[in-house]
Amino acid sequence: MKKLSMSKGVIRKGRSVSGRFILALMTAFAAFALGACISQKSWHVEEVTGHLPDLNFSLTSDNGRLVTPTAYEGHLLLMYFGFTNCDSECPVSMARLARVMQSLGNDANRIRILFVTLDPGRDTPQVLHRYVTQFDPDRAIGLTGTTSDIERLTKQYRAAYRPRSKIGEAGDIDHGDAVYIFDSRGRARLLATSADSDAHLAQDLRRLLETAH
Repeated sequence: MKKLSMSKGVIRKGRSVSGRFILALMTAFAAFALGACISQKSWHVEEVTGHLPDLNFSLTSDNGRLVTPTAYEGHLLLMYFGFTNCDSECPVSMARLARVMQSLGNDANRIRILFVTLDPGRDTPQVLHRYVTQFDPDRAIGLTGTTSDIERLTKQYRAAYRPRSKIGEAGDIDHGDAVYIFDSRGRARLLATSADSDAHLAQDLRRLLETAH
């Protein structure tokens, strides 16, 4: 992933309008690029079937165990990149996913939310567990790993993300608000952003559940 050549004052999220605007453009561009080859839109949110790899990682969950995607086999997976000290996008996005889960009723039991931290130096499994359970104690799971593990995963899914310049440095981490949606077999299927309504996201998740096999 190419480094972003921007000054701190421009990109510091939550404190600069310009920074939030640039990150919104980054997320929108990623969604557009992934969907550019799709000739007919048959979903409410962006379809990325065939344009992103199957889900693949080896990370530590918020219960302290090393996990791979097989631990959640049979579930739809909603993967979101964020960090627990985020004061803007992360709590808004997680609260939104919790609302969507509530709207799905019992169908939500076949879905898991994977919150992958972009701040592994601070977000220990215990910290992640306290954070994700505030939003959905039954379906949200926090995941962490080494810095290289996280960077590898963000590059794999082309996530809009700018890490801190120094490990352990305080301050914001700039990232997009995309939610990567994988079917019950771990295949990348959809990409949702804040531009998509809760209702449309819920409808597409129900459709994926109906066609799961």
